Amino acid sequence: MSFVGAGPGAADLITLRGAARIAEADLVLYTPSAVDPLWLREHTRADADLVDHARLGTDELAERYRGLASRHQKAVLLIAGDPAHCADLREQRELCVKIGLDVEVVPGVSPVSAAVAATGNSLTETAGADTAIITDAATEADFERIRDLAADGRTLAVHAPAARAAELAEALTAAGLDPQVPVVVAHKVSWADEKVLRTTIGELVAEVKRANLWRHALFLVGDVLRQAKPRAGYAPRSVAGEQGKRWTSRSWRSAGSWSRKTDTGAPDTETPDAENPDTENTGITDSPGVPEQTRPEPVEAVVPEPKPVVKRTAAARKQPPKTARATARRTTKK
Repeated sequence: MSFVGAGPGAADLITLRGAARIAEADLVLYTPSAVDPLWLREHTRADADLVDHARLGTDELAERYRGLASRHQKAVLLIAGDPAHCADLREQRELCVKIGLDVEVVPGVSPVSAAVAATGNSLTETAGADTAIITDAATEADFERIRDLAADGRTLAVHAPAARAAELAEALTAAGLDPQVPVVVAHKVSWADEKVLRTTIGELVAEVKRANLWRHALFLVGDVLRQAKPRAGYAPRSVAGEQGKRWTSRSWRSAGSWSRKTDTGAPDTETPDAENPDTENTGITDSPGVPEQTRPEPVEAVVPEPKPVVKRTAAARKQPPKTARATARRTTKK
């Protein structure tokens, strides 16, 4: 008997060992909500039996196991994601051992890993969250427990019905988390109709209703799930319309100015450029690696005094100049 992790749902996200166990099994127990029966049939033998595990009770499942033991057949129980996250794995293993079946557990890709990978983030960060908690929430008591688990510096992965998003948001707010803390809602990740929503605690309920989600989903909560978060010690990127600035761990340089980020956390100091020559600085700030003798001395610009401008009145400009002939003619008449 092999308990195989079926992964998040896509056929190419199952391990090679898990695919080999499926190909050689006489009986495959699966759940249609976790495994697509179309690709499952393509990877099983033509004479293999495919049985919906969700429709079998405890007694019916035990009877299936006894039939396998008597006929010495191979069987696979597909578990959504990774068997390590299966709450009743111990009970299933003990039942098989009691009947006389050899048990093997094949790990798989967790839906939590698939959802986080779909966002391009991680569950923990060096300078951010250092704790990740995976839990299920289906009852009121489960949501009350989330109030104790949620805290700053932690990442929560909650399996819960999307229809109870309001209860989850209320529990997170009661735990003291800011309404702007990011939340990722993942539904059927890696499937053809997957949905991955990015929102916040304050907008969680409205976003889930807008996406028309009500079935089981995965909620990822934590500051590490922000879409854009600069690393500690790095200057922020320039806004649209400004000249781009190169990111460095100590300083950034742009056209016409230098700046340096101090170790004390003080804001960057910028020196004036050529357009502001009247300030006290010379255009170069203290920068590591620049020796004293190489710094240029300030140069004072000499501006010549402007020549005075003689303004002429309007009457003077309109009066024509007197000629020598007119002066001589007036003298003769006298």
